[in-house]
Amino acid sequence: MSKRRFSSIVIIICAPFLITTALGQEVKLPAEPIVCESGERFEDAECQSKLKGFFTRKGDRLILNLEGEKSRSYVGNSAACDNESADTSKCHVFRILGYYPRIKFCLVESGYYECGDQLFVSRRTGSETLMRGNPPVLSPNARFLLSTDQSDGCDRKYDIAIWSLQSDPPKLEFKYVAREYENWEVARWDTDDHIALKGEFDGKKNYSQEATLVRNGTGWTLQRGRKLYRQK
Repeated sequence: MSKRRFSSIVIIICAPFLITTALGQEVKLPAEPIVCESGERFEDAECQSKLKGFFTRKGDRLILNLEGEKSRSYVGNSAACDNESADTSKCHVFRILGYYPRIKFCLVESGYYECGDQLFVSRRTGSETLMRGNPPVLSPNARFLLSTDQSDGCDRKYDIAIWSLQSDPPKLEFKYVAREYENWEVARWDTDDHIALKGEFDGKKNYSQEATLVRNGTGWTLQRGRKLYRQK
């Protein structure tokens, strides 16, 4: 099973949030996303300590503790992922990738022998939003969520996608699918309605490009900027 990275979000310790877990315990959490580094298979001890009370691991069963003493379970089949006895059609692993305290959403990896998805799960309602690629990034006031996919070996459903967080589940507002090979990342999110991006392009001509995503009354618009060509 290919490894997935969850290291592109920088944790900044801000004013803590008080969250009540399903066990009735109040814990202090930072405002920024809490990152769980992906191990070989399941969550490591550090991740379990960071999010104690938010989820339970029982072998292949991952249990998310939701609000209102509810829960949501995901059951994988990690034995089918072992190299010696791998069954690629049955290999499936669920694991926590992180938690977003400001909006009370968990990020769960649904991994297969190759590739996989991300499930953005609400702790309020248990709703799921399917995502791909890099960990999603919050807008400054937590009104929007942006995801980019830079996968080389897996099918991309989008290169850039933006969801509104004014509803639960989040509502997809923008999806960009490139015609050629493009890799995008957030360079800077200035305001909720203005995002600075950087793109890398490989093809007949290799170059990087600045761009902005701007939201107005008609939705989001991708505005491309200057190109910086690279030698092959």
